[in-house]
Amino acid sequence: MKLIISELIQLLTKKQERNIWMLVKFFSVLIIMVTVYSVLFHFLMIFENQEFSWVTGFYWTLTVMSTLGFGDITFATDLGKLFSIVVLMSGILFLLTMLPFTFIQFLYLPWIEAQTKAKAQRELPEGTKGHVILTSYDPVTIALAEKLRQYNHDYAIVIEDLQKAMEYQHLDFQVVVGELGNTQTYRKLRVEDAALVVANADDMTNTNIAFSVREISQTVPVVANADNDDSVDILELAGSTHVFQFTKMLGQSLARRVLGTTTRANVIGKFESFLIAEAPAMRTPLVGKTLSETRIRVETGCNVIAICDQNTTSTNPDPSYRIKEKDELILIGRTEAESLFF
Repeated sequence: MKLIISELIQLLTKKQERNIWMLVKFFSVLIIMVTVYSVLFHFLMIFENQEFSWVTGFYWTLTVMSTLGFGDITFATDLGKLFSIVVLMSGILFLLTMLPFTFIQFLYLPWIEAQTKAKAQRELPEGTKGHVILTSYDPVTIALAEKLRQYNHDYAIVIEDLQKAMEYQHLDFQVVVGELGNTQTYRKLRVEDAALVVANADDMTNTNIAFSVREISQTVPVVANADNDDSVDILELAGSTHVFQFTKMLGQSLARRVLGTTTRANVIGKFESFLIAEAPAMRTPLVGKTLSETRIRVETGCNVIAICDQNTTSTNPDPSYRIKEKDELILIGRTEAESLFF
Protein backbone atom coordinates (compact mmCIF):
# COMPACT_ATOMS: atom_id res chain seq x y z
CA MET A 1 0.00 0.00 0.00
CA LYS A 2 2.84 2.41 0.85
CA LEU A 3 4.48 1.69 -2.50
CA ILE A 4 1.26 2.44 -4.40
CA ILE A 5 0.75 5.69 -2.45
CA SER A 6 4.34 6.82 -3.14
CA GLU A 7 3.93 6.10 -6.86
CA LEU A 8 0.65 8.04 -6.95
CA ILE A 9 2.40 10.97 -5.29
CA GLN A 10 5.10 10.76 -7.95
CA LEU A 11 2.42 10.88 -10.66
CA LEU A 12 0.87 13.97 -9.10
CA THR A 13 4.05 16.04 -9.26
CA LYS A 14 4.25 19.12 -11.47
CA LYS A 15 6.13 17.21 -14.13
CA GLN A 16 3.12 14.91 -14.61
CA GLU A 17 0.45 17.65 -14.55
CA ARG A 18 0.29 17.76 -18.36
CA ASN A 19 -0.31 14.00 -18.58
CA ILE A 20 -3.08 14.13 -15.98
CA TRP A 21 -4.67 17.12 -17.72
CA MET A 22 -4.68 15.23 -21.05
CA LEU A 23 -6.38 12.26 -19.40
CA VAL A 24 -9.01 14.53 -17.82
CA LYS A 25 -9.75 16.15 -21.18
CA PHE A 26 -10.06 12.79 -22.93
CA PHE A 27 -12.46 11.33 -20.37
CA SER A 28 -14.45 14.59 -20.31
CA VAL A 29 -14.99 14.34 -24.08
CA LEU A 30 -15.92 10.68 -23.68
CA ILE A 31 -18.47 11.42 -20.94
CA ILE A 32 -20.03 14.25 -22.96
CA MET A 33 -20.25 11.96 -26.02
CA VAL A 34 -21.97 9.16 -24.04
CA THR A 35 -24.40 11.67 -22.52
CA VAL A 36 -25.31 13.18 -25.91
CA TYR A 37 -25.82 9.75 -27.46
CA SER A 38 -28.02 8.67 -24.53
CA VAL A 39 -30.21 11.77 -24.93
CA LEU A 40 -30.52 11.23 -28.67
CA PHE A 41 -31.38 7.57 -28.08
CA HIS A 42 -34.18 8.62 -25.72
CA PHE A 43 -35.77 11.00 -28.26
CA LEU A 44 -35.31 8.66 -31.24
CA MET A 45 -37.08 5.89 -29.33
CA ILE A 46 -39.96 8.25 -28.59
CA PHE A 47 -40.03 9.02 -32.34
CA GLU A 48 -40.45 5.27 -32.96
CA ASN A 49 -43.20 5.06 -30.30
CA GLN A 50 -40.89 3.26 -27.89
CA GLU A 51 -40.17 4.56 -24.45
CA PHE A 52 -37.20 3.66 -22.24
CA SER A 53 -35.74 5.14 -19.08
CA TRP A 54 -32.71 7.40 -19.05
CA VAL A 55 -30.67 4.65 -17.41
CA THR A 56 -31.56 2.36 -20.32
CA GLY A 57 -30.28 5.04 -22.69
CA PHE A 58 -26.85 5.02 -21.05
CA TYR A 59 -26.93 1.21 -20.99
CA TRP A 60 -27.65 1.00 -24.74
CA THR A 61 -25.01 3.62 -25.61
CA LEU A 62 -22.25 1.87 -23.70
CA THR A 63 -23.09 -1.59 -25.06
CA VAL A 64 -23.05 -0.30 -28.64
CA MET A 65 -19.89 1.82 -28.24
CA SER A 66 -18.05 -1.10 -26.64
CA THR A 67 -19.24 -3.37 -29.54
CA LEU A 68 -20.90 -5.79 -27.09
CA GLY A 69 -24.26 -5.32 -28.84
CA PHE A 70 -26.56 -7.53 -26.74
CA GLY A 71 -29.40 -6.94 -29.24
CA ASP A 72 -32.08 -6.63 -26.57
CA ILE A 73 -32.82 -3.01 -27.61
CA THR A 74 -32.88 -2.11 -31.32
CA PHE A 75 -34.18 0.59 -33.64
CA ALA A 76 -36.82 -0.15 -36.24
CA THR A 77 -36.39 2.88 -38.55
CA ASP A 78 -33.52 3.66 -40.90
CA LEU A 79 -32.80 6.85 -38.96
CA GLY A 80 -32.37 4.84 -35.77
CA LYS A 81 -30.16 2.30 -37.49
CA LEU A 82 -28.02 5.08 -38.98
CA PHE A 83 -27.67 6.54 -35.49
CA SER A 84 -26.61 3.11 -34.21
CA ILE A 85 -23.87 2.98 -36.88
CA VAL A 86 -22.55 6.40 -35.82
CA VAL A 87 -22.48 5.33 -32.16
CA LEU A 88 -20.75 2.06 -33.06
CA MET A 89 -18.05 3.71 -35.21
CA SER A 90 -17.31 6.40 -32.63
CA GLY A 91 -17.09 3.67 -29.97
CA ILE A 92 -14.53 1.78 -32.04
CA LEU A 93 -12.52 4.97 -32.46
CA PHE A 94 -12.65 6.24 -28.88
CA LEU A 95 -12.98 3.13 -26.71
CA LEU A 96 -11.09 0.49 -28.69
CA THR A 97 -8.40 2.64 -30.30
CA MET A 98 -7.80 5.95 -28.55
CA LEU A 99 -8.50 4.84 -24.96
CA PRO A 100 -5.77 2.15 -24.76
CA PHE A 101 -3.15 4.40 -26.33
CA THR A 102 -4.16 7.34 -24.14
CA PHE A 103 -4.01 5.16 -21.04
CA ILE A 104 -0.57 3.81 -21.95
CA GLN A 105 0.88 7.18 -22.99
CA PHE A 106 -0.37 9.35 -20.16
CA LEU A 107 -0.79 6.94 -17.25
CA TYR A 108 0.97 3.60 -17.63
CA LEU A 109 4.30 4.86 -19.05
CA PRO A 110 4.59 7.71 -16.49
CA TRP A 111 3.84 5.15 -13.78
CA ILE A 112 6.62 2.86 -15.06
CA GLU A 113 8.98 5.86 -15.21
CA ALA A 114 8.05 6.78 -11.64
CA GLN A 115 8.85 3.22 -10.55
CA THR A 116 12.21 3.37 -12.33
CA LYS A 117 13.13 6.67 -10.70
CA ALA A 118 12.14 5.32 -7.31
CA LYS A 119 14.50 2.36 -7.78
CA ALA A 120 17.45 4.48 -8.95
CA GLN A 121 19.96 5.08 -6.17
CA ARG A 122 20.85 8.76 -5.65
CA GLU A 123 22.74 8.59 -2.37
CA LEU A 124 25.11 6.25 -0.59
CA PRO A 125 24.11 5.02 2.87
CA GLU A 126 25.38 6.89 5.91
CA GLY A 127 28.58 5.44 7.29
CA THR A 128 29.99 4.50 3.87
CA LYS A 129 33.78 4.84 4.08
CA GLY A 130 36.86 3.83 2.13
CA HIS A 131 34.99 3.56 -1.16
CA VAL A 132 36.16 4.49 -4.67
CA ILE A 133 34.09 6.96 -6.71
CA LEU A 134 34.14 6.43 -10.49
CA THR A 135 32.79 9.21 -12.68
CA SER A 136 32.21 7.62 -16.07
CA TYR A 137 31.03 4.36 -17.60
CA ASP A 138 33.56 3.73 -20.36
CA PRO A 139 35.27 0.33 -20.80
CA VAL A 140 38.23 1.39 -18.63
CA THR A 141 36.00 2.37 -15.73
CA ILE A 142 33.87 -0.75 -16.07
CA ALA A 143 37.00 -2.92 -16.00
CA LEU A 144 38.16 -1.07 -12.89
CA ALA A 145 34.74 -1.53 -11.28
CA GLU A 146 34.87 -5.26 -12.00
CA LYS A 147 38.28 -5.49 -10.33
CA LEU A 148 37.02 -3.59 -7.28
CA ARG A 149 34.01 -5.89 -7.12
CA GLN A 150 36.29 -8.93 -7.48
CA TYR A 151 38.27 -7.88 -4.39
CA ASN A 152 35.12 -6.84 -2.45
CA HIS A 153 36.11 -3.18 -2.34
CA ASP A 154 33.26 -0.67 -2.12
CA TYR A 155 32.80 1.63 -5.10
CA ALA A 156 30.16 3.76 -6.82
CA ILE A 157 29.81 4.77 -10.47
CA VAL A 158 28.24 8.20 -10.99
CA ILE A 159 26.03 8.31 -14.10
CA GLU A 160 23.92 11.29 -15.19
CA ASP A 161 21.60 9.45 -17.60
CA LEU A 162 18.83 7.62 -15.71
CA GLN A 163 18.26 4.90 -18.33
CA LYS A 164 21.96 4.15 -18.62
CA ALA A 165 22.21 4.06 -14.82
CA MET A 166 19.38 1.53 -14.64
CA GLU A 167 21.08 -0.63 -17.30
CA TYR A 168 24.28 -0.85 -15.26
CA GLN A 169 22.32 -1.33 -12.05
CA HIS A 170 20.63 -4.35 -13.62
CA LEU A 171 24.15 -5.66 -14.38
CA ASP A 172 24.82 -5.57 -10.61
CA PHE A 173 27.12 -2.55 -10.69
CA GLN A 174 26.94 -0.08 -7.80
CA VAL A 175 25.48 2.97 -9.56
CA VAL A 176 24.41 6.39 -8.26
CA VAL A 177 22.46 8.86 -10.40
CA GLY A 178 23.77 12.42 -10.20
CA GLU A 179 25.29 15.36 -12.05
CA LEU A 180 29.06 15.07 -12.40
CA GLY A 181 29.69 18.78 -11.89
CA ASN A 182 27.30 19.25 -8.95
CA THR A 183 28.75 19.51 -5.45
CA GLN A 184 25.60 18.01 -3.93
CA THR A 185 26.21 14.81 -5.88
CA TYR A 186 29.52 14.28 -4.07
CA ARG A 187 28.02 15.15 -0.72
CA LYS A 188 25.52 12.35 -1.27
CA LEU A 189 28.43 10.10 -2.30
CA ARG A 190 30.15 10.74 1.08
CA VAL A 191 33.23 11.94 -0.80
CA GLU A 192 34.85 13.22 2.40
CA ASP A 193 35.14 9.58 3.54
CA ALA A 194 36.09 8.14 0.14
CA ALA A 195 39.43 6.45 -0.52
CA LEU A 196 39.73 7.75 -4.10
CA VAL A 197 37.91 9.70 -6.80
CA VAL A 198 38.62 8.69 -10.41
CA ALA A 199 37.74 11.37 -12.99
CA ASN A 200 37.80 9.65 -16.37
CA ALA A 201 35.44 11.82 -18.45
CA ASP A 202 36.46 14.60 -20.88
CA ASP A 203 38.91 17.28 -19.74
CA MET A 204 36.32 19.96 -18.96
CA THR A 205 34.11 17.56 -17.00
CA ASN A 206 37.14 16.26 -15.10
CA THR A 207 38.05 19.82 -14.15
CA ASN A 208 34.53 20.43 -12.82
CA ILE A 209 34.71 17.16 -10.89
CA ALA A 210 37.99 18.16 -9.26
CA PHE A 211 36.63 21.60 -8.29
CA SER A 212 33.42 20.05 -6.90
CA VAL A 213 35.30 17.49 -4.82
CA ARG A 214 37.70 20.10 -3.45
CA GLU A 215 34.79 22.22 -2.24
CA ILE A 216 33.96 19.38 0.14
CA SER A 217 37.32 17.76 0.92
CA GLN A 218 40.91 18.86 0.51
CA THR A 219 42.41 15.50 1.41
CA VAL A 220 40.64 12.84 -0.66
CA PRO A 221 42.87 11.76 -3.59
CA VAL A 222 41.58 12.70 -7.04
CA VAL A 223 43.02 10.88 -10.06
CA ALA A 224 42.10 12.51 -13.38
CA ASN A 225 42.63 11.63 -17.01
CA ALA A 226 43.74 14.32 -19.46
CA ASP A 227 43.18 13.96 -23.18
CA ASN A 228 45.22 17.05 -24.12
CA ASP A 229 48.68 18.01 -22.88
CA ASP A 230 47.46 21.53 -22.06
CA SER A 231 44.84 20.11 -19.70
CA VAL A 232 47.40 18.54 -17.35
CA ASP A 233 48.29 21.81 -15.60
CA ILE A 234 44.64 22.89 -15.47
CA LEU A 235 43.56 19.65 -13.81
CA GLU A 236 46.39 19.94 -11.28
CA LEU A 237 45.39 23.52 -10.47
CA ALA A 238 41.78 22.36 -10.06
CA GLY A 239 42.90 20.06 -7.27
CA SER A 240 43.72 16.74 -8.92
CA THR A 241 46.22 14.73 -6.91
CA HIS A 242 47.52 12.86 -9.93
CA VAL A 243 46.90 13.43 -13.65
CA PHE A 244 47.56 10.72 -16.23
CA GLN A 245 47.09 10.60 -20.01
CA PHE A 246 45.67 7.18 -20.78
CA THR A 247 45.61 7.46 -24.58
CA LYS A 248 49.17 8.79 -24.61
CA MET A 249 50.36 5.97 -22.36
CA LEU A 250 48.56 3.43 -24.52
CA GLY A 251 50.14 4.87 -27.69
CA GLN A 252 53.61 4.78 -26.17
CA SER A 253 53.13 1.19 -25.03
CA LEU A 254 51.98 0.12 -28.50
CA ALA A 255 54.87 1.98 -30.09
CA ARG A 256 57.37 0.22 -27.84
CA ARG A 257 55.88 -3.12 -28.83
CA VAL A 258 55.99 -2.34 -32.54
CA LEU A 259 59.29 -0.46 -32.77
CA GLY A 260 61.23 -1.72 -29.79
CA THR A 261 62.79 -4.77 -31.39
CA THR A 262 65.64 -4.78 -28.85
CA THR A 263 63.47 -3.99 -25.83
CA ARG A 264 63.62 -6.81 -23.32
CA ALA A 265 60.76 -5.57 -21.10
CA ASN A 266 58.22 -2.76 -20.86
CA VAL A 267 57.65 -0.98 -17.57
CA ILE A 268 53.90 -0.95 -16.93
CA GLY A 269 53.75 0.31 -13.36
CA LYS A 270 55.56 1.55 -10.29
CA PHE A 271 54.87 0.90 -6.61
CA GLU A 272 57.07 2.81 -4.18
CA SER A 273 60.63 1.61 -4.95
CA PHE A 274 59.47 -1.28 -7.13
CA LEU A 275 58.97 -1.41 -10.89
CA ILE A 276 56.48 -3.72 -12.59
CA ALA A 277 57.21 -4.79 -16.16
CA GLU A 278 56.01 -7.21 -18.81
CA ALA A 279 58.46 -9.20 -20.92
CA PRO A 280 57.46 -11.27 -23.98
CA ALA A 281 59.09 -14.68 -24.15
CA MET A 282 58.80 -14.87 -27.95
CA ARG A 283 62.11 -15.19 -29.78
CA THR A 284 64.14 -15.27 -26.54
CA PRO A 285 66.32 -17.98 -24.95
CA LEU A 286 63.67 -18.31 -22.23
CA VAL A 287 61.34 -20.36 -24.43
CA GLY A 288 61.39 -24.04 -23.49
CA LYS A 289 63.05 -23.49 -20.11
CA THR A 290 61.48 -23.77 -16.70
CA LEU A 291 61.41 -20.74 -14.44
CA SER A 292 64.10 -22.21 -12.23
CA GLU A 293 66.32 -22.83 -15.26
CA THR A 294 66.08 -19.21 -16.45
CA ARG A 295 67.76 -17.95 -13.23
CA ILE A 296 65.94 -14.63 -13.69
CA ARG A 297 65.93 -13.88 -9.97
CA VAL A 298 69.62 -14.68 -9.58
CA GLU A 299 70.74 -12.75 -12.67
CA THR A 300 68.54 -9.65 -12.36
CA GLY A 301 67.09 -9.59 -8.84
CA CYS A 302 63.57 -9.60 -10.33
CA ASN A 303 60.74 -11.97 -9.46
CA VAL A 304 58.23 -13.44 -11.92
CA ILE A 305 54.87 -12.80 -10.24
CA ALA A 306 52.61 -13.88 -13.11
CA ILE A 307 52.64 -15.48 -16.55
CA CYS A 308 50.00 -14.62 -19.16
CA ASP A 309 49.19 -16.59 -22.24
CA GLN A 310 46.45 -16.02 -24.82
CA ASN A 311 43.67 -17.29 -22.58
CA THR A 312 44.66 -17.23 -18.90
CA THR A 313 46.85 -15.52 -16.34
CA SER A 314 48.75 -17.60 -13.81
CA THR A 315 49.85 -15.79 -10.64
CA ASN A 316 52.75 -17.03 -8.48
CA PRO A 317 53.77 -19.62 -11.10
CA ASP A 318 55.52 -22.80 -10.05
CA PRO A 319 59.33 -22.87 -10.61
CA SER A 320 58.84 -26.00 -12.72
CA TYR A 321 56.57 -24.15 -15.17
CA ARG A 322 57.99 -24.43 -18.71
CA ILE A 323 57.85 -21.14 -20.66
CA LYS A 324 56.07 -21.21 -24.01
CA GLU A 325 56.54 -19.06 -27.11
CA LYS A 326 53.42 -16.93 -26.56
CA ASP A 327 53.86 -16.33 -22.84
CA GLU A 328 54.18 -12.89 -21.27
CA LEU A 329 56.17 -12.68 -18.04
CA ILE A 330 55.07 -10.13 -15.42
CA LEU A 331 58.13 -9.08 -13.40
CA ILE A 332 58.68 -7.00 -10.30
CA GLY A 333 61.98 -5.62 -9.08
CA ARG A 334 63.58 -2.67 -7.37
CA THR A 335 64.46 0.41 -9.39
CA GLU A 336 68.15 -0.52 -9.15
CA ALA A 337 67.44 -3.51 -11.41
CA GLU A 338 66.09 -1.34 -14.21
CA SER A 339 69.41 -1.15 -16.04
CA LEU A 340 69.84 -4.93 -15.78
CA PHE A 341 66.49 -6.06 -17.09
CA PHE A 342 63.96 -3.28 -17.69
